[in-house]
Amino acid sequence: MKTDLFPVIKFFKKTNSTNELARQFLENSIYQKNFVVCTREQTAGQGRMERSWYSPVGGLYFTLAFPDQHFPSSVTLFTGVVIHKVLSSTFPDLHFSIKWPNDILVSGKKVGGILTSSNKSGTIVGMGIDCNVERIPERLKGIATSLLIETNKKVALKRLLKVILKTFEENLQFFNEFGFIHFVEYFEKFHSLANKKVVIHSGDTQLVGKVMGITDEGALNLENENGLHTILSADKIDILN
Repeated sequence: MKTDLFPVIKFFKKTNSTNELARQFLENSIYQKNFVVCTREQTAGQGRMERSWYSPVGGLYFTLAFPDQHFPSSVTLFTGVVIHKVLSSTFPDLHFSIKWPNDILVSGKKVGGILTSSNKSGTIVGMGIDCNVERIPERLKGIATSLLIETNKKVALKRLLKVILKTFEENLQFFNEFGFIHFVEYFEKFHSLANKKVVIHSGDTQLVGKVMGITDEGALNLENENGLHTILSADKIDILN
């Protein structure tokens, strides 16, 4: 399954977090070339803002690691485009969307997420897709789902991973050459927050407004009575009815 971009792929039956494991490999210089860490179950899955992420058996959880390489923060949105392209082509009967900055939705419910980070050792791009997860906890029903629940069919995890790695590699050359501007039109076409009235939570502050698009660098444009605001990050975003 290894590719030109990822000559090393390590599979684990279970791990605490593929991001954490990849970070340890980077910091200890275990691999000098790009590598992938993949598992079927995470016991301490990570989300944004250090939140825990439900990662039971049956999901596809993996991290792409780039030793001594660094990308702009929009690599998170770029990765969302890649995942959306793959899932939309693999499951053409389902309606997938991207929620800024890092969630993949199907029929309005979360089915995947992306978590990236960078330090002096390099960059990691973590992804999780709820593929063959049979049950969703009560607290997450109506919010999250899985591909198995949506299609009633099991997903071939390694085959899906292979397509994602291939698609990521094919598109990365454009991201490196042109930046996220090359993917803005695609992102906005499938953006779940487009033209929605939302409330953005950042620390103790809240900002209400209408989503007016994405900047060329991947920031969120929000408009309200006080003008146009450029949002670089957020703790949480809620859609208002």
